[in-house]
Amino acid sequence: MKYLVLVFFVLTLFNFAASADLAQDAVERALTRLDDSIVMLEQSDPQAGNALRESAALLFEVIEEYSIETPGLYQALGNANLLSGDLGHAVLAYRRGEQLDPTNLQLRDSLAHARSLVAVDVGENTQNRFWSILLSWRGYISRGILWGGFLVLSSLGWLVLSARALGFVSRSVRVAGIWMIAASLIPVSMLGSEWIQYQGSSNAVVVDPVLARTGPDDAIYDPAFVDELQQGVEASIIESRDGWSMLELADGSECWVPQSSVELVNPKRLPDSL
Repeated sequence: MKYLVLVFFVLTLFNFAASADLAQDAVERALTRLDDSIVMLEQSDPQAGNALRESAALLFEVIEEYSIETPGLYQALGNANLLSGDLGHAVLAYRRGEQLDPTNLQLRDSLAHARSLVAVDVGENTQNRFWSILLSWRGYISRGILWGGFLVLSSLGWLVLSARALGFVSRSVRVAGIWMIAASLIPVSMLGSEWIQYQGSSNAVVVDPVLARTGPDDAIYDPAFVDELQQGVEASIIESRDGWSMLELADGSECWVPQSSVELVNPKRLPDSL
């Protein structure tokens, strides 16, 4: 029985190592593509804009596919979007990176610069410092690793306890099983703290220029403002209805925009999709 446990543990570690290598290769390719795109921009290459957009798409794909969320990756994604002229997604990326590490001066400066290009003033991030410290793991450990750690530790723990109940191992081994199960609660607690903090977050960024309305319908309601809301405008979503979102802007004014024109800084996720 102990050899079966050892084989299971070794195979799990091997799978994690292989996944980590694939993720690292993907990150390096994305960052190299961004560096090449920036060189093209500096050389006034007419294809630089397309290359930067491709770089942004590649970086976003790495973050989504491998659940790698680090301040550095979001900084790179924000830079790619900003240089390609996508101000809305640049602000969004910098905001997400800043939440991972509120003390990162480079990210804060980049966000401040992007905000200075937005037509509407926005407020500073007011996230509670306690939550910033509690969720600091988000910049260094992927959700996949945390879920994997939970599954490995809990599986091994219950396997050991089951083996003890069947008399296959000595009584002293049972303590190790109990400790494994207890340790498996740590990554779950980390993921749970993130879900508690962000499941109801309404912070959003306008990612496409949009003519805001006084109500959730183009045909019935008048424009809320003379000009369109530009990319990068930050707001809170008060209500969503029939494909529309009601926003509260930094100055307290309210308006309705199509949901497709805004993105949440922290997309609402259920625990099983973290």
